[in-house]
Amino acid sequence: MKKKLLLPLLLLFIIFANAQSVYEFETENSTYTNLTGSTSLNNGAVWDDPEYTIPLGFNFTISTHTFSTIYIVDWSFGGELSNNPIDSGILTLISPIGQDIADLGFNSGISQSNISYKTEGSPGNKILKIEWNNIGFLDDSTESDFMNLQLWLYESSNIIEYRYGPNQINNPAESFEGISGPLVTLATSLNIDEGELVDNGYVVEGDPANPTAAIVASGDFYEGDYLEGAIPDGMVYRFTPQTLSTEDFSKIDFKIYPNPASEYLNIKTQTGDYNFSIYNSLGQRMNVTSIENKIYISSLSNGIYFIKIETETGSATKKFIKQ
Repeated sequence: MKKKLLLPLLLLFIIFANAQSVYEFETENSTYTNLTGSTSLNNGAVWDDPEYTIPLGFNFTISTHTFSTIYIVDWSFGGELSNNPIDSGILTLISPIGQDIADLGFNSGISQSNISYKTEGSPGNKILKIEWNNIGFLDDSTESDFMNLQLWLYESSNIIEYRYGPNQINNPAESFEGISGPLVTLATSLNIDEGELVDNGYVVEGDPANPTAAIVASGDFYEGDYLEGAIPDGMVYRFTPQTLSTEDFSKIDFKIYPNPASEYLNIKTQTGDYNFSIYNSLGQRMNVTSIENKIYISSLSNGIYFIKIETETGSATKKFIKQ
């Protein structure tokens, strides 16, 4: 029986310290194909609260964590993975499905839900693919709801993809445990002992066919509505890391002020030859106007942004708050 530990935690998503990891979230619809020639993890055994070790075959980086082994952890819900098999310390948590899943044959004693993996591609361009085939939900009293999903991790780019296949959800109130749809999240760095995130966290919300990913800023609580129903067959949710550096600003000698700001930012620099870009917390570039060293930001929604400055001597990125 599942320990109800991480669901309340991820509903809060408290973040502290300075957020470092910025991901662009995008979606597409692509034909879902079951893995062939993959290695089964449960090997025909009925599972609930599974605990499996999966070698990636390459190094993968999320936030400050670089790892070559990933774990489906028994202290979570069956569809969540971490770089650390122990529920202690600071770790990453990848969650393509956050509800309490189980083998569809859990009560019959005959497995109907295979979990498997395979690594494909040439060195430098490998992809780890993990598949949950025909999974059920432990709280579904009808024992008939099911989903198919995969997680892909890309060696060359550190892209994370959640891929969803055929499903049948006739009992959403029980299968989704009282929320409106599947709980889909990414916690890039989580202090599990304290129940706090030390880096950005993402919650996928809205229309499952055209969702957005909400980022919870430092000190905030997530109070969104999550996904509004089952995820359509063929949906791909992709998290692409953005290369926004946090270099020492003294190298190119400039400052921004005020911070927080509501109407404009001033840039103080010893060189007049620079380019700037502003990104939101999802890595999307924002359109703003500027006159000389003043950038007008009143059109931006309140929240956390990044300003990237590029000069002949280098580039750097600084976080600011629009309020």
